[in-house]
Amino acid sequence: MIELKLPRPPSLNQLWRSGRRCVHRSPEYVAWLEEAGWHLAIQRPGKITGHYKLHVDVERPDNRRRDLDGVAFKAISDLLVHHGIIRDDSDAIEISARWTDHGDNVTVRIST
Repeated sequence: MIELKLPRPPSLNQLWRSGRRCVHRSPEYVAWLEEAGWHLAIQRPGKITGHYKLHVDVERPDNRRRDLDGVAFKAISDLLVHHGIIRDDSDAIEISARWTDHGDNVTVRIST
């Protein structure tokens, strides 16, 4: 099993922006990808080949109502693929998430 501590990603609604000719990553998403990439480099995770299970504990930033699935999966999965920790996010056979204490981080667990 691989366990990672990462900064909480932007919500799904904040990942992409459309311009005149194309859709591109938002500045918030680009900044998070860079910061989270440094967190990964420090933690030196291994690699998972083949099918995997993904569990994410998300620290709640405040008491406002939020969609857990909009925070927990897409950005994290894309980060894991980009850094070669998983081969492809289509290899996920189980995905789960939950809110935890207040804060600004996520704990990601990847297992086979």
